[in-house]
Amino acid sequence: MKFLRRLLGTTVPSPLERLRVTKTGSIIDPLRSNSPIWLVRSDIMASIVNEMSEKLGPDVLRTLRYAARDDWAMMLNESQINWKDADPSSWRDFDRLWRGDGHLHASMVTDGQIARYVVESTSLAALASGSFSAALEHALRSNIRVGVESQNEGVAFLSVEKIERSWSYSPPLIQENTYDEKIHENMLEIDEIEADGDGGLMLFNAHLSIVPFRLFTFWKQSSSHLLPLDGDEASNEWSKHLSDSVAKAFIDSGEMIMIEDEASWADVGKNQLSKWGLGIIDSASMLENTLRIRLRSDAQYCIPTGILTACLQRATAKRATPKETRFDSGFELLFDLNV
Repeated sequence: MKFLRRLLGTTVPSPLERLRVTKTGSIIDPLRSNSPIWLVRSDIMASIVNEMSEKLGPDVLRTLRYAARDDWAMMLNESQINWKDADPSSWRDFDRLWRGDGHLHASMVTDGQIARYVVESTSLAALASGSFSAALEHALRSNIRVGVESQNEGVAFLSVEKIERSWSYSPPLIQENTYDEKIHENMLEIDEIEADGDGGLMLFNAHLSIVPFRLFTFWKQSSSHLLPLDGDEASNEWSKHLSDSVAKAFIDSGEMIMIEDEASWADVGKNQLSKWGLGIIDSASMLENTLRIRLRSDAQYCIPTGILTACLQRATAKRATPKETRFDSGFELLFDLNV
């Protein structure tokens, strides 16, 4: 059986069959060695990246492409998916994997002896370009240099050049996930989500994307030169920009949030965090007009922080920046509503 798996490659199930939900409000992806992911509307992801581009400059699209390439290279190595040939139409289950991550099409366009590729995404061409670069390198078993000939937000045309050196995959440095087989997991069941025939996910006619949290780690690593700071200062600045970008994207999405009392935050936690893989709220309390929220998350803390900041603003029309305290089991946010 193991020999056949290596020969034929891993079968890729649809995201609804593949993704697993944990008791701690995470969604894990077995094809990424149970790495936790964010199931997010594609337009919200695009808005987050565009906001980061406004804050740090257009180079964040290039560094995002590198991050997507690292993530897909790691996933293909972890999952033992086996592809050959330069034409993605011949890759087994590629479309299902591609659509599950929120992309649309990837195809080879020949022009004489030159092969070019066009990639399309429901969120960002930068993500699609990076992911496809890793897929093509994996199929060719050859180091390649990918050039982006033209690109708009959702479509990119790519040229490919082989590099004459021995191909090998070196995984990026990243903390391994801590999930073990004893964690109780359930299949992804969200009534509003539908799967299309090619493996993509839809939420009320809006496309969804599978975005692993390690993508944000890779993105931050490849973008260190964009911040004129070093060490912890640069890390904190990046996290602040990302949190603000997440908050703005969520507010612009038009999501309605109703907060009547402290108990309402439990519903916010279920509907805006846990359902999409962003963690779980352990408690929420109000004292002297200060909102205290304790939560756990496998995401970078700035992501659920951005969501909760946006929820508070949508519900109260107050823009409060939380103070954050971290613990071994999670973190605490304090929102001063007197400001």
